[in-house]
Amino acid sequence: MSWLVLSPRPAAVCATLLLSCAWLGSAAQPSSVLGKGRSLLRLTPQEKNVCSTASEEHFLNSTLSTRLLPALYSVVLLVGLPANALACWVLATNFRRCSSTIFLLNLAMADLLFVLLLPFKISYHLLGNHWLFGDYLCRTVVAFFYGNMYGSILFLTCIGLERYISVAHPFLWKGSSWARGKVGICVGIWLLVGLAMSPLLLRSHMHDISSLNITTCHDVLGKETQRFFGYYFLSLVGLGFGLPFVLMTISYGCILVRLQAKGGSYGQVVRVLALVLLVFILCFTPSNVLLFIHYLPEPTGCNNGTYISYALALVLSAFNNCFDPFIYLYASQDFRGWLRDAGGRCLRGLEASSGRSTEKTALPLRSSEQSQGCQAVSPCPGDGGA
Repeated sequence: MSWLVLSPRPAAVCATLLLSCAWLGSAAQPSSVLGKGRSLLRLTPQEKNVCSTASEEHFLNSTLSTRLLPALYSVVLLVGLPANALACWVLATNFRRCSSTIFLLNLAMADLLFVLLLPFKISYHLLGNHWLFGDYLCRTVVAFFYGNMYGSILFLTCIGLERYISVAHPFLWKGSSWARGKVGICVGIWLLVGLAMSPLLLRSHMHDISSLNITTCHDVLGKETQRFFGYYFLSLVGLGFGLPFVLMTISYGCILVRLQAKGGSYGQVVRVLALVLLVFILCFTPSNVLLFIHYLPEPTGCNNGTYISYALALVLSAFNNCFDPFIYLYASQDFRGWLRDAGGRCLRGLEASSGRSTEKTALPLRSSEQSQGCQAVSPCPGDGGA
């Protein structure tokens, strides 16, 4: 079983580093600050007297918010953009309707749309959490942020369920009808995510902070807006994270039982399931758990204390855009075949170019050697008359 530990190692290492950053960020906050925080709340004068270190200015000016967060999002952009663009191109050009390529392609498209909007969020944090791009683009970025999270969760769940069907019921759904069914499922997921994100598009997330002369995007919310989103985010966590997590756990348990009963070699299937579950747990569990816990009590301004912890958990959820290409590699035979072919072409090209350069450098040497040889065997002037 050593391969099961080694295969997801890059994802585990990156996730461990991010979780360490989250722990350090929360540990750096004053111990007197209590509570949870999905977004910053404006403090009343009475609350500022009780918990002044939890004011929104304290967090919006912090190095964690203006330096660490954009640095981590930049890593997601630099890795996720080329990786997911390449994945979209490979999966689309090598598309097979009878394989899991349909779910993988839609997952790659969701990740690509997300990373294309990351430059706006990076610039927002680098400018001291000041939003310059208008209200509607702020709503779009917020909706795409959460939409990518829950869309990725649903597509990963579909990949896991498809693996369960392929192992437990290999002859249940085959042929064009199953291919059309998967296309319909993907369309349904896009429509469902779009409908679920519509409240985020219909309400403004911008807030002016006069003391800092900045306008925030979704970082600071009034208490009425916070109450408006309370039931919404609790439902989103329950249906968009909790239910898929239960389905994945049950299906993966059934797969392991089936594989043990069959006694065959199913290393590829287990690798895919292990990597999907690892990405699911490490990327999406921290932010959704914090989101759920935050909305259980009545929101108060003193709950701003662990906002940085939740912000780092959101960065961790964004890192699924970097980990998903590993899933494409293990789950898609088309993707692995393209990489092998591309690697072979590159090696042949390098060998051919090196061969041509060697030939070019060898030709002048041969011609000079031949001329010297001719001079050596040709009679010198006057020898013929001796």
